[in-house]
Amino acid sequence: MSIVVNNWRMDSSLNALIHCETGEIRRLGEYHFILLETLAKNADVVLSRSFLMTAVWKNRIVGGNSLPTAVHALRVAIDDDGKQQEIIKTIPKKGYLFNKNYLTEIIEPNENKADDSAGDVTEENAELAETLVPEALLPSTEKEQIHLNNSQLHAKSKKKPVINRHPYRAVLITLPVIVTALLLFILISYFKAPSATKTPEAPQLVKETLKNADRITAYQLYDPGENKKSLSLVSQHIVPGVEQINQLLVTHSASMTLYYRVSLNKLALDIVLSNQCNDNWQLALSFDNWLNKDNEMNGILIKEVEKMLNEMPKCK
Repeated sequence: MSIVVNNWRMDSSLNALIHCETGEIRRLGEYHFILLETLAKNADVVLSRSFLMTAVWKNRIVGGNSLPTAVHALRVAIDDDGKQQEIIKTIPKKGYLFNKNYLTEIIEPNENKADDSAGDVTEENAELAETLVPEALLPSTEKEQIHLNNSQLHAKSKKKPVINRHPYRAVLITLPVIVTALLLFILISYFKAPSATKTPEAPQLVKETLKNADRITAYQLYDPGENKKSLSLVSQHIVPGVEQINQLLVTHSASMTLYYRVSLNKLALDIVLSNQCNDNWQLALSFDNWLNKDNEMNGILIKEVEKMLNEMPKCK
């Protein structure tokens, strides 16, 4: 049985997701795959953070942001929107819930088919039984016809003689077929080999260092094929906003983890705010043509973070 999440089939042998239509492969880390499998097998059930930490990482000691980071990476891998959260939903103060509507289980068909030959033999025997009528019950004019029919049926029921063929003839016939199939397999493998080396992997996270922001941790999310050195660092464009947000976090005794991804002219931000009780709240923002909107972007970022901090209940 295979598990399909939003048209992505889970392959446990590769720890990867395979698209059901395009065949695209997205590899996941070991713990990311276990986390997705745990959420999918408990669909429509709210799983607490402590349960997921124990089920995925077991007795390993990991940081407090390991679970939110892994959930964010999974959302990107299965094409789930971090703001709408259609598939993996964050339930405040409780944990996470996997939407069963995006889950499909495929059962492999049983290739062992019942042998119908017994039914054919039964029908043939029934036909013979109906044809072979006792001669004593028939008129003499019909006995000759019965003898003729019976002799024909017995002739048909006889097995054909077995013709013993020489073994070397079978080898000569099957050997070219085997060699041809082997050559085709080698050619197919050869032409597919270059594409196999370019198998897309899961997006990677790179940590950034922010000045004057000890309560903020920033991660850049990028695809392995991208040249991350050529991408503009968000920290260079939100320095005023980061410093002001850091002061707000100090006032509310909270911390913030910032994930961002740059694609062409669009900037996507995924913000996780945590209080002293390790309760998390998530905020998603996106900006078009952001390189020319530093002031506007900083203003919106500060406003939205401050609004969420004010809405967060105080830790009891």
